[in-house]
Amino acid sequence: MRLRTLGLSLLINLFSLQGQEIQIQILSTTDMHGRILPSDTYSLLPVNQGWAKIATLIKEERAKNPNTLLLDAGDTIQGDPVNYVRTFVSPMLPEPSIDIMNALGYQAMAIGNHEYNFGLSNLRQVQKQAKFPFLSANTLVEKTGRPAFDSYRLFLLGNLKIAVVGFTTPWVPKWDDPSKYQGIKFEDIVQTAKILIPKIRTQDKPDLLIVLLHSGLGESPGNVGDENVVLRLIDQVSGIDGIVSGHTHQPIAQRYKNIPIIQASAHGKALAKISFSMNRLSGKWSIVRSVPTLLTPTDETPLDSQVLALTEKIREETERYLNTPATNLMTALDSRWSRMEPSPIIDLIHHVQLKATGAELSAASCVYPKIYIPKGPTSIRQFYAINTYEDNIVTLKLTGAQVKLWLEHSASAYRFSYEPNLFKDEVPFYNIDFMAGVSYTMDLTRAEGDRIQSLTYQGSPIDTQRIFTVAVTTYRAYGGGGFTEAVKFKGTPIFTSSQSKRNLLLKYVLERPNLTIPSISSWRIIPMIDRGRLLAK
Repeated sequence: MRLRTLGLSLLINLFSLQGQEIQIQILSTTDMHGRILPSDTYSLLPVNQGWAKIATLIKEERAKNPNTLLLDAGDTIQGDPVNYVRTFVSPMLPEPSIDIMNALGYQAMAIGNHEYNFGLSNLRQVQKQAKFPFLSANTLVEKTGRPAFDSYRLFLLGNLKIAVVGFTTPWVPKWDDPSKYQGIKFEDIVQTAKILIPKIRTQDKPDLLIVLLHSGLGESPGNVGDENVVLRLIDQVSGIDGIVSGHTHQPIAQRYKNIPIIQASAHGKALAKISFSMNRLSGKWSIVRSVPTLLTPTDETPLDSQVLALTEKIREETERYLNTPATNLMTALDSRWSRMEPSPIIDLIHHVQLKATGAELSAASCVYPKIYIPKGPTSIRQFYAINTYEDNIVTLKLTGAQVKLWLEHSASAYRFSYEPNLFKDEVPFYNIDFMAGVSYTMDLTRAEGDRIQSLTYQGSPIDTQRIFTVAVTTYRAYGGGGFTEAVKFKGTPIFTSSQSKRNLLLKYVLERPNLTIPSISSWRIIPMIDRGRLLAK
């Protein structure tokens, strides 16, 4: 009997030493920007993206493993026209992405910079609709210094305690007018994490700690206040077991210093996943293995019927709005060549900005370089595509010297004319500006900083000391694209439009039954770049 008891005791001890194992998974979306259907809202061409397909993948993955934590890394409630229509045309309807996320059982969302595009009051209203927390540990109430949102939440998967800590890129002020986030300030993510994460580890003793942030990889070592901080965060803060990121629209499933990092691209083009194999030995959980992956919807991925039912009404309202007749366009608008030569589509933006502000000059960025609106009858849908964000138009005071520096900064986005690729890959199309009201040449045989030649105003060389009024977007005025930094602008706008740039453009178009766009730009690239080189890229 004693031998049998001893044998049983040995078996129990052996089982204890082997430990308990559990498989869990973190699923994540990010930067959905309101996309619901698997098609481009403007061209109506099919695209494997959107909530209707991603919801199918989420349900399939959760069915395989119920030990699932479902998260979103932000930029969720702005982007597609459905978000604008819900906010300003049909506010009685629920915010569609939040409605979908509630139905799917999301457990947390990091707040993105574009969550502020419709203003803080709208964000707070949408937050009340959500059945899950909005997280952002580095977003503070300016007056008190206290968190403006929850910093983190604890979740139980089986016997596993998981902490999810949320952060927002501190660059919100570079994307929006201050009125849209009044009373809020944004701290550096890494500096905040250095204090908060050790505190969570000590106080709450989670078995797993996941950082959920609206910020991309960035650089190492990086700097305080950086927009994208994931690599810097891992370098400087210990105690992180996995990172769910967003903001840069990149498909990411990789490891850095053995920490898994995921980012689910954007618009529902991917579902990101980290699979964790956990082992419990002597009462303590440890990670045996972690695998970051991306799952992508295909042509065969069925649309989720629940998503379609939840969004039917708002989709109908949005289609009605987008199909509203606009104007009879007398000149085709083709954005493909707008970075190489003056084009009517950029001239249209200049006319709108100058009319809205009364400024002497207008600086307008390139639009998405695949927009084509043919001559003839048009709808709101086609013009909405020119400016999908919610930035307003402002007036800045710049010296003639600063005007030249502004254009030099834009010209630095180009490579030398003899290089195979004309544009630098790291500079997005929307960070290249052209200016109306002055004439100039961009010489791509010259070094950066000395490319703007023959800069004139009203036929005479520009007076570098003269003060000019310049119409730009709020994104530019508050630092977007680095233009204000490049010209050392320290002031504030002297005028801000009450309506968004897009709505002012639509107003301009709708007021004209027949739309002719007079040429207003006067610039050229030398040597002349042939269009074929751009098409071949």
